[in-house]
Amino acid sequence: MINIYDNVNAVATDLRETAQYKTLRDAVEALNGNAEAKAVFQRFQQAQMEINQSMQAGQEPAPEQVGAWQEIAGEMDKHDALKTMMEAEQAVNQLLMEINNIITKPIAELYGQD
Repeated sequence: MINIYDNVNAVATDLRETAQYKTLRDAVEALNGNAEAKAVFQRFQQAQMEINQSMQAGQEPAPEQVGAWQEIAGEMDKHDALKTMMEAEQAVNQLLMEINNIITKPIAELYGQD
């Protein structure tokens, strides 16, 4: 019997060796070395979390929440370290989407969606 978790753990180990992961790791390290950019990012994460909590509770985010989030997002554009990290995150997310498509292909085939 196959232990699928062994294979998934191997993929997680391999992920750390990809160019996308290494680029993101370096970008996060650079962000952590820039106190101002890191503070903006932390504010962005907090604002995003508050909006997500509202939505999960079945409520529309308050206009003030959305406005604050948009303002912080605009501040993020002023920091190259943040832009670099966001681009690196997108590359990792693209890789993970491709991996997910490969992993779920047998299920899609069951439903004739190959």
